[in-house]
Amino acid sequence: MVDIVKPSNLSLTWASGGDILNPGDTKYASGWAVEIPARQWFNYLDNRQDEAIAHINQRGVAQWDAATEYQGTKSYAQGVTGTIYRSKQTSINQDPAADVGEVYWEIAFASAGDFYTKTEADGLYLAKSQNLADLTNTATARTNLSVYSQAQTYLKTEVDAKTTVASTAQAQAGTSNTTLMTPLRTQEWANAKVIGYGQTWQDLIGSRVAGTTYTNTTGRPISIAISVNPSTTAAFLQVGGTTLAEFVNNPDGSNIKNNVYAVVPAGSTYIVTVGVQAITSWAELR
Repeated sequence: MVDIVKPSNLSLTWASGGDILNPGDTKYASGWAVEIPARQWFNYLDNRQDEAIAHINQRGVAQWDAATEYQGTKSYAQGVTGTIYRSKQTSINQDPAADVGEVYWEIAFASAGDFYTKTEADGLYLAKSQNLADLTNTATARTNLSVYSQAQTYLKTEVDAKTTVASTAQAQAGTSNTTLMTPLRTQEWANAKVIGYGQTWQDLIGSRVAGTTYTNTTGRPISIAISVNPSTTAAFLQVGGTTLAEFVNNPDGSNIKNNVYAVVPAGSTYIVTVGVQAITSWAELR
């Protein structure tokens, strides 16, 4: 189909200065019959059609009127101020300019003042493709985000160069606050300090005798468990010179064993003093 050329002088209307007569609604409904119609009727019809074409040509979108039935979401109309509305549902006599809640109408097109030009938008917003490279003040941005710059952080090699790992002695002493504890050093500390960690119960009845002072030279705490048969003489357990337990004799001389359990700190001495009682078991957790 060829491009249709717009006719000129669409603002001119037929019979704008002539003899015009409205044939009436009844005649509109019935249309022409076998008759000779009045010329004024033709002038009226042509004038009305020309005015409609001229109105649409001038406005682009016809102005809203109360008599037209606007259909669903298909109809557009221009308000009295020039705003163009799109219907949301079928309606008659629902002025879009007065439809505050947008029940029947909504604004079809935003005005040019509601948009930014490209230059304005570029000045206000960051471009995704720039990946923050278009920030004009990176220092302020880092401050607002509470993040460090590359100059304020250490590389792995720099951290490794500045890091000192605790020695075995430092780990076991537990006094340094400037060195790092590795898993191995933590295990070494536990071996040195935590009773029962890496230790086993050992039966030492064959190498321990009453009345002899022994010293815990393992470098860590140990535990001792001793059983004594009672007689008529009392017996005592001392650790580091302090009496921790007394083996009580039975008044009737019955043969009931006395048992004692104690912890011996590293470097401490321990001794069992006993009369004629017999030591029946001696075990140490070391």
